[in-house]
Amino acid sequence: MESVKIQNYINGEWVDASTGSYVDNYNPATGQLSAPIPDSVAADVDNAVQAAKAAFPGWSGQSAASRAAILHRIADLIDESTATLASFESQDQGKTVQSATTIDIPMCAGYFRQFAEYIVEGIKETESQFDTNTVTQHVASGVAALITPWNFPMLMVCEKLAPCIAVGNTCVIKPTELTSVTPYLLTHILHAAGVPKGVVNVVFGTGINAGEPLVKHRDVRLVSFTGGSATGAKVGAMAGGLFKRVSLELGGKNPSLIFSDCDFDHAVATSIRGAYQNQGEICVCSSRVYVQRDLYDAFVDRFRQKVRSEIIVGNPSSPTTFYGPVISQQHVEKVTGYI
Repeated sequence: MESVKIQNYINGEWVDASTGSYVDNYNPATGQLSAPIPDSVAADVDNAVQAAKAAFPGWSGQSAASRAAILHRIADLIDESTATLASFESQDQGKTVQSATTIDIPMCAGYFRQFAEYIVEGIKETESQFDTNTVTQHVASGVAALITPWNFPMLMVCEKLAPCIAVGNTCVIKPTELTSVTPYLLTHILHAAGVPKGVVNVVFGTGINAGEPLVKHRDVRLVSFTGGSATGAKVGAMAGGLFKRVSLELGGKNPSLIFSDCDFDHAVATSIRGAYQNQGEICVCSSRVYVQRDLYDAFVDRFRQKVRSEIIVGNPSSPTTFYGPVISQQHVEKVTGYI
């Protein structure tokens, strides 16, 4: 991986963690040590939250059109940086460059455009009943904690960040320590797009040292977490006990249902993509396939043939590779443990 020095982004500036310590980060394709991750602690989190709190009145007070213009600039800059972002995403996470180029990065830009258009159209709900009008006006809440996973490092940040700042909230993002490179690169895009200082802050580190203090912080009003169910239960308990608004997107065990009157070729192709896309590291992947009995043997035979011929495992930078390395050695052992 090209040399990248990852730093926290707090109040519009890039700063080292107060501890001066780092967490090792490895390229999943080579096993080599790559960009070290700042090992941030509660003091760093507090600095970031205070910056977000101070920025909230000014940002939420801006017009929707003004915020939308900045979101459109972010989207344009992401588009312009697609090749660089996709390359780093592949090196850091293991997904193929092709997948990052055609799916992840374009979706990141799309989120910012989607919510830029949404807020300009107006965020009001009006209901008329019994000669009265009821109007629901949605307003920003304050500082949000956005905690993201390793399977879609930049995409999941953007999926949370775009609606968060579009409606006027400010935030502190805590990416997973396993894949922090593209969230760091995103800070430079946000800065260049003119996002005011303090509106978006990014603190890197572990869940224990940085994530937990962020969830518990007294000035954080909202918590959005995507990750494992066990960790999600802890996040929900911590945040719920402090009466914060909480959004949890946790692991899934998703079935595919194949009936005998299906489009057979399409069903096989979709089931394979649903099981193996992004190395199977997607919460909406099909981890179970239920096939109607009279189609079962034919489906299994075709599925097996297609997997063996089309699911090419290899270097994620190769255009012929479909399936790159999984995220870590620990994950390898978890997967093989099921076999």
